[in-house]
Amino acid sequence: MPSRNAFLKPLFSLQAIAQACRQTLRTGLLLGWSLCSAGAAMAAPDKTELRLESWRTDDQMFWEQKLLPEFHRRHPELQVNFAPENPLEYDIRLDAKLRYDSLLDTKLTSRKAGDLIFCRPFDGSVRLYERKQLAPLPEDVLAPFSEQARRPWTSDDGKVYCVPVAQVIHGVFYNRSLLQDMGEKPPVTVEEFFALLEHARRRGQQIPMALGLADMWESTQVLFTGAGPNFWGGEKGRQDLLQGRARFTDKGFVDAWRFMARLKTYLPPAPHLVGNSDAQVMFAKGAALLFPSGSWDLPYLRHTEYSHKSTPIDLGIFRFPVEQPGQRCQVSVHPDFGIGMNVESLNKDAAMKFLRWLGTAEFAQLLTDHLSGFYPLSKHPVKVNDPVGQEMMAWRQQCDETIRLNAEKLNRVWPSMEDELWYINVKVLDNSLSPAEAAAQVQRLHERNSFVPHPR
Repeated sequence: MPSRNAFLKPLFSLQAIAQACRQTLRTGLLLGWSLCSAGAAMAAPDKTELRLESWRTDDQMFWEQKLLPEFHRRHPELQVNFAPENPLEYDIRLDAKLRYDSLLDTKLTSRKAGDLIFCRPFDGSVRLYERKQLAPLPEDVLAPFSEQARRPWTSDDGKVYCVPVAQVIHGVFYNRSLLQDMGEKPPVTVEEFFALLEHARRRGQQIPMALGLADMWESTQVLFTGAGPNFWGGEKGRQDLLQGRARFTDKGFVDAWRFMARLKTYLPPAPHLVGNSDAQVMFAKGAALLFPSGSWDLPYLRHTEYSHKSTPIDLGIFRFPVEQPGQRCQVSVHPDFGIGMNVESLNKDAAMKFLRWLGTAEFAQLLTDHLSGFYPLSKHPVKVNDPVGQEMMAWRQQCDETIRLNAEKLNRVWPSMEDELWYINVKVLDNSLSPAEAAAQVQRLHERNSFVPHPR
């Protein structure tokens, strides 16, 4: 009969388990069968779990039900858990006015962040790399991405710290049925745009434009940087600011704020109480004619409960208007997010498997099919099936492209240009700050930025 020690060794050695099994099986002891079963269970490898941090709460269903299951099929030894947070709390603390202290930074410092992290482009994530909180990535992971695709996640010293994943396109959603009932067509120029809004206001059956001021970010990331390029000349205007050849007090930038100031009449009642989710529902229910947003809202508008009614919203899209007929259009095609690896992750090899999968043709098409408003940044060709998505992608052939004005280097000032624009643009929209005052205030902040030259 085996010694007592033979039954204690399995707790520490699989080899001892095998030896004990052989000994007990020869004696036919029932206890031996139990031990073998326990040893087999101990030998079975556990799944390695990875946590993926994100601000995209709207997309949780698509990641959990469509995208990640495909990765798990290829890597059954891994389990990636999508862990989204409220977008306003993802990289800022709860202080809505100042928002200087990053929640994500705090989590990384305390070693509580996920293994994989959604990265905002340019200034929004480069500080994490500079603090050695995001790991530089090897070339084999980045091979499927062009230099241009990598640029939003490339540090000043040339290191790429996040896999480029998706870009989005700005535009104005509209309800086709309502527009037809009004006898109108999508506007092209600024004056046509305001004529349409005024018609909707006088008709009084729908809110002209679903846009609230409670969350603040839409005033900048949707309107100012979506509509503005048609006033300041798109990428040329952005580069002029970066190179010290332009000021925010120049006519093109002030005209963008003048455009925004004219919108107050067409906002929902009590707009300071209306958040982005309220605006989404307002439009999806057919209570508003227009919804300025971008392709990132396509998955929501296609899959929200309102789209499964017997008469779902007849969704259309048009570009932000140009000032004059025949003017060359400018469209904001913004690198929305990448995904990087936490330097402090305890599962680096597993995390790298996921990052490599993000560069595959399989993932590119999955993203296009299931997150229909997020367009892959990899080199792989994809087929866009959503008709609204197809229309937005066609704009890239018809217009010049730019990105959000302040994303690159302009935010490297205290307080952040992003924070200041949220505050100022809301004030412009509610007419408590004039366009000229807004321009002067932003220019004063811009002049304190030591990362860009300034005109004499």
